Amino acid sequence: MAKEKQEKINIWRNQILQNSQDITPLKFKMSQDEVMDIFGEPDDVSTMKSGGKPLILKYRDIELHFDGKNHHGLYLIYSDEEIDLSITPDDKEGGKQNESI
Repeated sequence: MAKEKQEKINIWRNQILQNSQDITPLKFKMSQDEVMDIFGEPDDVSTMKSGGKPLILKYRDIELHFDGKNHHGLYLIYSDEEIDLSITPDDKEGGKQNESI
């Protein structure tokens, strides 16, 4: 199961690196539960919480940020480790993404 989860995340990560406007199977505003239904338990979570849930789920080097104040779900996909990546719903007009290897 862990290998299958890792494979899904690797495929998704490579997909958004090629086209940051296509974050499927994720969608902005989806809940943490919906994300975990797709990718399983995260590798790590933030200590900052809202309503008992962490505000950030981390899969490999990519952080998925959730809006705790307005409960509008996923609002940012971010990484500054192996890759530099920052995608928000506002980036639909030309996603902001930089890759550094």
